[in-house]
Amino acid sequence: MIHRIKHIAITAEDPFATAELFKRAFGLEELSRGDSEIAREVYLTDGHINLAIVCWKRTPENPNPYPDGYGLDHFGFQVDDLERAESRARAAGATPQPPPKADLSRMSGHIFFEKKLQLEGVKFDLSREGWATTQAESRAHLEGLV
Repeated sequence: MIHRIKHIAITAEDPFATAELFKRAFGLEELSRGDSEIAREVYLTDGHINLAIVCWKRTPENPNPYPDGYGLDHFGFQVDDLERAESRARAAGATPQPPPKADLSRMSGHIFFEKKLQLEGVKFDLSREGWATTQAESRAHLEGLV
């Protein structure tokens, strides 16, 4: 069974400015960005890991999306067998994450995760499809080819 950490998500008040800092400081490449009704996000890569920088917008359903501040939110495993990976995680004590306080159907772009779990308070995603780490993968995800 193959498991690879392919994704890290952080939250920031201004994802666009934060992305520019990471690009300048570490030479990360921008894959895509979005500004939908519910979130602003930028996806960067070092060629191996997808880094999402996200800020959920304040909405009537989610008036205070970050009561504990900004920073590391979760990470994601790309797996070859989603059901088996979920079963193993649950057997180790993982439980479903609470559902997001946002209507994800209103978010521009592609939702990459298939399962959202937590273990001892640490949030993680599972996905067969994975997250883009190159421009070609990003285009394929956005065009629905993956």
